Amino acid sequence: MAYVPGYEYDIFISYAHVDNICFPDQEDGWIKQFYQNLNLMLARQFGRMDSVKIWWDTKKLDGSVLFDDSIADGIRKSAIIICLDSPGYNASDYCKQELGTFRDSASADKLGLKVGDQSRILHVLLNNIPHEKWLEPLNGTTGFPFHDAETADDFGETVETTSPKFKAQMRHVKNAVARLLEAMKTRCEAPAKLASQTTKLAADPAQAETADDDAFTIFMSEVPDTLRSPRKRLIAELGKRGYRVTCGIPPPDASEALKAATEQALAEADLAVNLLDIYPGRELVDQPDLWYPQVQTEICLQSKTPQMVWIPSDAEFADIEEGEYRNFLTAVEAGQLVDKQYEFIRGSKSSLAQQIEDYARQIQAQKPVEMPSDGRMPVLLDTHEKDHLYALDLSRLLVQKQILPYINPQEDDPLKNLEMLGNRMSQVRKLIFLYGNVSKEWVKERVNAALQLIMKNNYPVEDFFIYVAPPHKEDSDIGINQRLLKINMIDQSDNPNLNDAAIEEFLKELRMPA
Repeated sequence: MAYVPGYEYDIFISYAHVDNICFPDQEDGWIKQFYQNLNLMLARQFGRMDSVKIWWDTKKLDGSVLFDDSIADGIRKSAIIICLDSPGYNASDYCKQELGTFRDSASADKLGLKVGDQSRILHVLLNNIPHEKWLEPLNGTTGFPFHDAETADDFGETVETTSPKFKAQMRHVKNAVARLLEAMKTRCEAPAKLASQTTKLAADPAQAETADDDAFTIFMSEVPDTLRSPRKRLIAELGKRGYRVTCGIPPPDASEALKAATEQALAEADLAVNLLDIYPGRELVDQPDLWYPQVQTEICLQSKTPQMVWIPSDAEFADIEEGEYRNFLTAVEAGQLVDKQYEFIRGSKSSLAQQIEDYARQIQAQKPVEMPSDGRMPVLLDTHEKDHLYALDLSRLLVQKQILPYINPQEDDPLKNLEMLGNRMSQVRKLIFLYGNVSKEWVKERVNAALQLIMKNNYPVEDFFIYVAPPHKEDSDIGINQRLLKINMIDQSDNPNLNDAAIEEFLKELRMPA
């Protein structure tokens, strides 16, 4: 299933066969290496190997192979096309048919050939081809140069895949692809959200509901009139971010009815948000010395549902005339009202949606991990970019063995990207650290960082694995002593070829219950 709804493939790579022929000292052609790098970089961006579906025809022979219906169908079912432009591409009728078929199909479908200001045709230049020689469908596209030409009339050679320029340009292509896929996904989902998921205001302007019962549900308690409009905007913003919001239980005639309705809403919520001000709001019908926002917040704080309480940053309790309400707010801020931890925020309205989303993500991260519906075991593969090709091959084998690998990106600093590491850890029960072309100290730092995140956030991780990949490691390089947890070491550092036999022992260990 593609990342963009309604398409079978996210990316179709169009190229000339001549550009993928290996030089005598190469194992893989340039196009294959481009595909491998893009595939892994997108897997890291989106978190798992099979997030983005890429079509690239490994058997393409240009003019000697007919442009058949299966190829045309694959092009029409692709969200975007990447054209690897070169003299060989321009000379290939096969490539021209691919590009023309995509242009015509994309122009006629619901999204059109452009999404916002981004063309669905991405133009990668293997050589410095002048604009006037570009194929007609490529006019108006932004070119990504993968050549070393320094002047306008310099033809240039295609850069080596190990060069810094190749890596820098790959990041630009990956970022453009990711932005485009995200934009297309949002556009494709918009009609369904308008029909069933978008937050809708009910007869009471404060009431909202969503039809997506699987979404993270936020209950918004009653607010004073001063916060009614800000809450309406907040509900709309949270709805756009994919949250299901329930709120605006109209104040019933009596406190018991309010209590029953609120408890029912809390039972279905993942988080309750209470917005308060120095103005207490409307009084209860049967208890005129109490106010609906106060009473509903107290009911919320007594529940097991995680809570957030927010008041404006400039709220001065000394200005509150009602002593009972002033004491209530003072106790809430001091954490004295209930024996329960909750998130208390003094802040601005402009940052409130993001603060709620940040807290919602913390709550989601601490939930027990559910196995994917297809029965695959989710694992996290933490790797350095030096080992990304090995990680890609290992991930493919794991996928074939009904393992769902999530990949976490990391560069030289082992303590960077810890937030991303934590987010990925929240989705798995088993961690795999790839120990290949990096130092033992780098791996230890990553293990220690992961352990601290587990202790801080109570992530449900059960097992740590260190997969020792080539090159060869001495015995002294393999042992990593940890007092607080058991680390399973899988030594394949002397096995340069990844195959079923090489990882069979690993799979047995991986599938064993903790």
